[in-house]
Amino acid sequence: MSKKNLLLATRLADILLRFNRGETLTLNGLAEEYGVHQRTIRRDIEERLAIVGIEKNIDLNSYSLRPEYLGKFDASSIDTFAKVAGVKELFPVLDRKMLQSMFYPAPAQNVLVMGHRYIKNEQQTDNFTRLQQAIDECRRVSFSYYKRAEQRNYSVEPYQLINHNGVWYLAAQHDQKMKKFTLGKISTLNCTFDLFERSPTLLEELKNEESVWSNERKFEVVIKVSPAVAEYFLRRDLVLGQVIEKELTDGGLIISSHVSHKNEVLPVVQYWLPHLRIISPESLQQEMEAEIRGYLGI
Repeated sequence: MSKKNLLLATRLADILLRFNRGETLTLNGLAEEYGVHQRTIRRDIEERLAIVGIEKNIDLNSYSLRPEYLGKFDASSIDTFAKVAGVKELFPVLDRKMLQSMFYPAPAQNVLVMGHRYIKNEQQTDNFTRLQQAIDECRRVSFSYYKRAEQRNYSVEPYQLINHNGVWYLAAQHDQKMKKFTLGKISTLNCTFDLFERSPTLLEELKNEESVWSNERKFEVVIKVSPAVAEYFLRRDLVLGQVIEKELTDGGLIISSHVSHKNEVLPVVQYWLPHLRIISPESLQQEMEAEIRGYLGI
């Protein structure tokens, strides 16, 4: 989670916790306390927290939780809600049943957000709902999957639905390994009644993974950033897990990152061309240049 999103999640969790204790909160007081504009607090309460039963006192410009909701949210459910608040459009389905599953969590969290955009179609919506239920109930699923220009059949144990950079993936155990399946490539989904037992070790691994390729062996990538765009890379991590190795005399940067797949860095480098260049491994820079020449017909 980015620093900005972490601050948002922390603020929402704190506000909801205070509502849960029966406090009456004002826009002026909250804005001053958190160092943000009143418009931000109004959006927090009236949009991001609207589902939880908050009522407004127009005369006092204050808010409180309706009596029937008091004490309903424990620390875990508040934290879970805060992490997904403000990203409703990410979810193919965000209905009362799904919200209840977040407010009253199952033994294992079945939805994890790792991005901020979403690509959606009707099949994904249907599969998302059915897979969420299969994960909740620990039921094995089978499906056809389009991979390397051919359809393959899989029978897996589903663990989690993960959104990474706007793309939904199913994390599932197959052949004793945890694999990620792009939701949009899944078809003819069959949710069986065959039950399985979740592995606590695999759940912990999923919790600590930073990308959909995190279960593969990592390698180091070193990138040179030109002075023209260095400020953006100093402001936040634009490359997954980036480390600023050196600030150059001309204002440029040398950054490094340990990644599990080339696609964790290539899209970023390509987006910032010609201001980024891969120094190591050289083969990755050469591969990217060859792809660009092929695309341009050079």
